[in-house]
Amino acid sequence: MVPAFDRHILEALNQWVHVWPRFDVFVEFLSYSSLFKGVLFTVVMWWVWFSSAEPEVAMHKRQIILGILTGCLLGMFVARVLVHAFPERPRPLHNTELTLRPVRAQLVADSKDRSSFPSDHATLFFALATGFCFLSWRLGVAALLYVVVFVCLPRVYLDLHYPTDLLAGGLVGALAAVLCNLPALRQRLYAPLLAWQRRHPSPFYVGLFLMTYQIDDMFNGIRQLLSFMFGNGN
Repeated sequence: MVPAFDRHILEALNQWVHVWPRFDVFVEFLSYSSLFKGVLFTVVMWWVWFSSAEPEVAMHKRQIILGILTGCLLGMFVARVLVHAFPERPRPLHNTELTLRPVRAQLVADSKDRSSFPSDHATLFFALATGFCFLSWRLGVAALLYVVVFVCLPRVYLDLHYPTDLLAGGLVGALAAVLCNLPALRQRLYAPLLAWQRRHPSPFYVGLFLMTYQIDDMFNGIRQLLSFMFGNGN
């Protein structure tokens, strides 16, 4: 049974599908564009990482960035556990209780293989945006607004997620970001890691690059590796 909250929002947005074809194409582009999702956030993190000349300020910001990245990992791990723990929830496009027009027919085939609850997109990008609040409230608020408008709303408009999928994912991501940026955790985990980074910059920055690349890729590379190692081989 589709909750009334989800149904009303999905049906209200779906009535605009195909009204302006160029807008539909633009929304689909936003939803699938790595450049305007993960890449944008990782560019900001790399910029902040190297932006401070004062050692103490740089150390503080870098600890926060490591906390943001750790929060992304934790949030995505919890989200994947929840996907398998809860009964499979078909995406709105495939829910027979709803009569929704797809923006593009191919989206129906492309989105068949995954349960929609909770939203990985909301988990990852709310973790990033919440983490940015620890760097700057203005940056964090701007990031949160960006995530709502340019990441989450397109997922609902394309009928790939229910609003409650996004709320659940956003809550998981935000809580993970806050937990991983607790001051005590920064001192215990990230300060020693940054000390190691000063002694061994080459392997550290290779690892940091790979981590930010996985954010750009929505951790698909890690998922594929784990599926290959622990899946059924199909």
